[in-house]
Amino acid sequence: MMPFTLRCAALARICRLLALLLCTCQYAEAKELRGDVIIMKNGDRFTGEVKSLQSGVLYFDTTYVSANIALDWTQVKEVQSKAMYLITLASGVHVTGRIERTSADQVHPEDVTIHNEEHDVHVPSADIVELSVQKSSIWRQLKGSLDAGVSFTSGNHQVNVTTNAAAGYTTPKWAAAASLGTSFDDQSGGIKTNRNDLSLGGQRFLSRNSYLGGLVDFLHSSQQDLDLRTTAGGGYGRYWKRTGTTDFRWLAGVVYTEESFTTVTSPSDSNAEALLGVDYDSFRFKVGEVHMQVLVFPGLSDYGRIRTTTNNSLMIKLTNNFHFNLTFWDNYDSRPPATAKNNELGLSSGIGWSF
Repeated sequence: MMPFTLRCAALARICRLLALLLCTCQYAEAKELRGDVIIMKNGDRFTGEVKSLQSGVLYFDTTYVSANIALDWTQVKEVQSKAMYLITLASGVHVTGRIERTSADQVHPEDVTIHNEEHDVHVPSADIVELSVQKSSIWRQLKGSLDAGVSFTSGNHQVNVTTNAAAGYTTPKWAAAASLGTSFDDQSGGIKTNRNDLSLGGQRFLSRNSYLGGLVDFLHSSQQDLDLRTTAGGGYGRYWKRTGTTDFRWLAGVVYTEESFTTVTSPSDSNAEALLGVDYDSFRFKVGEVHMQVLVFPGLSDYGRIRTTTNNSLMIKLTNNFHFNLTFWDNYDSRPPATAKNNELGLSSGIGWSF
């Protein structure tokens, strides 16, 4: 048995270690924030760090609240911050600089000043669409979401699993995004089906609200006998409407498509297609988001053939960046293989997390 003095010494070392860990945790929790100041229209005052402005919501970090505070941007009266931000304006211009918001009046409606390295920019607060801190690495600058849903029916032992992941990165001159959606169905005594869709996209900002857009998509669908469809191309696009709560844009161009089918009677094929697309995004404070996309591909080399794809989602906010997600998607082909369906559609729900 260990002598009493040794047990006491060991116990003392453990206590010192625990005390050191506790002090370290307290020091980490008591980190110093920048000292940004937010004053609301009702007089409330917050001191801490402005993290970002997204979908009309200003996220603010303090030392006395465990999670970021979400503030309605329209109810903010004044902002004082020392950090450098990447700022998106309703005109489509992307600028970097420090932001300061003061009280507006009828003579000076431009209540936001962006202190740029070259010159100051004065704009109304309603023209600030998005705001994010310039971080040290690409990985910390990423924004996106992860969603998953599972359903099971005991009567026919049917299992359905869906997952969705998306991430985006924005700079003053360009933006890039990637998404991956998967769906798997299995039924006792039935046919297994699966769908995998990987999509990559980018925008090169031009003057005002116009841009050059590009996309690359890889789709596998067992219901449409599609082993792999690769679509690559791009075109010219423009924002019809762009505010802190609404985005509405279109894209027109040309794509190249290469397809390989699982059926022997349908060999591989490649085609040139036109591209017509519309995207709509709407955000509501304390409620959620709506995202809608429709892409139409009229055949050029295969004249008369038309393909369409649509992806739509409803995100309802929960707590701590979690949300409930309801998604509807549909792929249509006017000339599918003889053994495949014209339409493949799906409706799924699940729980997700945004970052």
